[in-house]
Amino acid sequence: MVERNGGGTRAVVLAAVRLFTEAGYDATTMAGIAEATGVSRRSLFRRFGSKEDVLFAEHDELFETVVRYMEASPESPTDSVLTAARLVFQGYVRDPEITVPRYRLVRAHPRLRDREVAMTARYQAAFSRHLAEATGGGRPSLEVEVVAAAVIAAHNHVLRGWLRDPDDGQVWRRFDEAMERVRALAAPLFGEPGEGASGRDRIVVAVYPGDTDPAELARRVTEAVQERR
Repeated sequence: MVERNGGGTRAVVLAAVRLFTEAGYDATTMAGIAEATGVSRRSLFRRFGSKEDVLFAEHDELFETVVRYMEASPESPTDSVLTAARLVFQGYVRDPEITVPRYRLVRAHPRLRDREVAMTARYQAAFSRHLAEATGGGRPSLEVEVVAAAVIAAHNHVLRGWLRDPDDGQVWRRFDEAMERVRALAAPLFGEPGEGASGRDRIVVAVYPGDTDPAELARRVTEAVQERR
């Protein structure tokens, strides 16, 4: 589980998702969201900008956290990216009240699907960039791009299954198995230990405020990982 400050953001997103679901995405206005949350319309526009920005606000924050983690991570390049993918996955499964109806909204509206595709591409680019920098390269190599794409594909494969069945009690087992397959793929490319070499359960518990210093964030996640060894 990941806990963060920023309940205000969640309250706005949750209210917006409920309005989108009950009244329809197109019929819901920023003024309606402002009224439902008790925030002035001017403040809402200044903070979020648009309905799409409201809907994806928490994942914009999560992306920044993931990038900060990778920048400060003491782990191997592959482990850093796999832990980052876990943080992203946690961001979805920890809050099904928002994630599941948002998934349905995205499927129903091409414009929202475009936003989600762009968000996925942003994560893949961040993973590629980190792997390239951490392995001493400049532009991402083919191997780097393959591993980054595999992380995204594995993450999304497990996530789609969970979104169809949020009560699935085996989702973390499947996630870990998927990431171990990616690790096995990456090992010969980067000269790192392969599948099963870590010998540890990779369940991470991280508690962090939104303004946590990157080094402190990395320390907390690393300690959580080491506790499982």
